Amino acid sequence: MSVFRRFSNIMQQKSNAAFDRLEDPSQAIDLSYQQLLEQQQKLRTALVEATTGQKRLENQAAEMDKRVAQLNTAAQQAMQSGKEDLAIQALTQAEVLSQQRQQLNPQIQSISAQVTKLQQGIQRYQARVQAFANQRESLKASYEASKATSAAGDTLAGIGEHTSDAAMMMQRAQDKIARSQAHADAVDSLLDSGVLDAPLLSGGGTALDDQITATVVDSNVQAKIAAMKTQMGLAAPAAAPQLTAGGIVVRIHSAEQYRLPESARTQLDGFDHRLIAAVRDRDDAAYHAALGEVTAFVKSTGTQLAHEDLSPSQIILPSADMSLDEVTTMLEQENWISEPA
Repeated sequence: MSVFRRFSNIMQQKSNAAFDRLEDPSQAIDLSYQQLLEQQQKLRTALVEATTGQKRLENQAAEMDKRVAQLNTAAQQAMQSGKEDLAIQALTQAEVLSQQRQQLNPQIQSISAQVTKLQQGIQRYQARVQAFANQRESLKASYEASKATSAAGDTLAGIGEHTSDAAMMMQRAQDKIARSQAHADAVDSLLDSGVLDAPLLSGGGTALDDQITATVVDSNVQAKIAAMKTQMGLAAPAAAPQLTAGGIVVRIHSAEQYRLPESARTQLDGFDHRLIAAVRDRDDAAYHAALGEVTAFVKSTGTQLAHEDLSPSQIILPSADMSLDEVTTMLEQENWISEPA
């Protein structure tokens, strides 16, 4: 696993752990109650709007009934006066209005049913809100009591935070003393046996040192070969699996994001090999040099993403102000510093 991927995973794990620690059940209960009240207000607003629509239809129907009655009266008066044509016009208008009035009945019945349904729903919802309000304080009190009881129990059981820290510090001190004593005993034994008096015949390192050196040399050579092939336009080695169809999204820790084309993967792999070698060798100068070059490469080759762009980052680079010791400590905590690149 590369340094880029390891660093990205570490940052994601630490973010999730931070959110878990920040979550407070008491605040969650208060927020839920506030959301219930807001939803209740929305339901009441909807009831008022529905009732307003119902009243408008009912008023319209009443006006039409009144107008039909007036037209019928006018038709009778016209007939009594011998004006049949006026009576026909009045009756015609009355008939048209009557038809329109009848069409309003289904609408009035439908909206009336909706209003009734809303009223019943609001009553049930208000009962739920009231029940939640009654339980809210008891839930918060139960949480605070259980949290205090748990903390006290951990302390009494010897597993509290401070108690555990003290126990671990004592254990580490005992381990160091034991190792120091064992080392002293081993040196005394070797001095007595005369083994340490023998001259050093070989200036080479151990097999493990030779293996680590060979791995670092091979990584550096492969990175340089890849860079030379890219510069000379030769065929590049088989590409690594694409992270996304839209290119490689790289985030600089505590800073901005950039999107690089897939063709930049070879150069990124080369920088990755250099960072791995620098971290393993504890070479602060080489680490900062490689980090500065890869950061400059990302900024010059990639396109900076807008702050509102929520594209996930496939690679996260350490920030320029992060020391080699900080990055090494993070990798050692995840047991990745000794894995092959």
